[in-house]
Amino acid sequence: MKQKVTVLLYLAFVFILPACHMPAHTRTDGIQIEDMLGRKVSVPQQVERVVGLRAGTLRLLTYMDAADKVCGIEEGEKRSSRPYLTAYPGLTELTPVGPLMGGDAEAILNARPDVIFTAYTTAGDADDLQKKTGIPVVALECSEIGTPAARDSLYSSLRLIGKILHKEDRAHTLITYMESEIEELNRRTRDISEDERPTAYVGGIAYGGVKDIASTQPFYPPFVFTHAKNVASVLDGRRISHVKGTYIDKEQLLIWNPDVIFIDEYGLQLALNDLKPGGAISGHLKAVNNNKVFTLLPYNNYATNYELVLIDSWFTGKVLYPDAFPDIDITEKADEILTMFYGKPIFNQLITDHSLRQIDKNEIQ
Repeated sequence: MKQKVTVLLYLAFVFILPACHMPAHTRTDGIQIEDMLGRKVSVPQQVERVVGLRAGTLRLLTYMDAADKVCGIEEGEKRSSRPYLTAYPGLTELTPVGPLMGGDAEAILNARPDVIFTAYTTAGDADDLQKKTGIPVVALECSEIGTPAARDSLYSSLRLIGKILHKEDRAHTLITYMESEIEELNRRTRDISEDERPTAYVGGIAYGGVKDIASTQPFYPPFVFTHAKNVASVLDGRRISHVKGTYIDKEQLLIWNPDVIFIDEYGLQLALNDLKPGGAISGHLKAVNNNKVFTLLPYNNYATNYELVLIDSWFTGKVLYPDAFPDIDITEKADEILTMFYGKPIFNQLITDHSLRQIDKNEIQ
């Protein structure tokens, strides 16, 4: 009898122990999903703990009202000032899961997530991390939103998070809101006559650090949504990069000589230096001479802060076509948008003295 008991215990050990250590993506008790890289992944029915790796992923989790499920963040996130960390400061106290753009497998295991979300990766790297940790790795896409196709990729990522975390209603609400905002911007500006549309340029856009006036974006979403006449839209596509940035010769700005110049707040000081007397383009830009230089919130920070894109879009529309936006108070609109994304009106915590304002030409002397 004792020998039979021993044999049974041994068999239980042989068959049960491997199941306990079976990588989550090979288990059959979860739900099957297809991530944004086309990978088939099995995730648990109930997910209580998650991490977001690489640019944009943690942001999407906070959008999806899942900040309370995040159990660890990349080291670099702890030292940033991104809006989602202003909304949820407790995230900076969580277990570190390694460096930016991918974390570290051992550190991720210490955080004990049920699912790892990631972006800006490859199927091979996602599979490798999954094998190292035994935790399902789900790839998302944090795309630009200037075109319907790009927005569809973002929306698919939100829906995917919603499916895994059982927050489908939240995904629907957020997507519907974003589309309604873009459509309203379009409605207000699409029928404005060509001769009432000033030419515009945006400079100082951050890409891996602060940049000067020459850093621009030919398909700048706030310009796209408001039908602005972006002088940089004529650039050769071979010079355009959404990752490394797009740059012009400063003399080109003088040739374009736009009616209105917007400056990304991150690059404000460098851009103002470019515009000051003594430079190649100083004193020759009508936007400067006519007090038509404005700042915008820097939304390109570890991928796109989509809520800031919308705020910048409303400010851009109001600057370019004031008659089309007489009812819009930018502070109120910004807090409405931030409340939709984060559940909190945090605009006053995000802005500085330089944010969303007109720059007097006397400041560029």
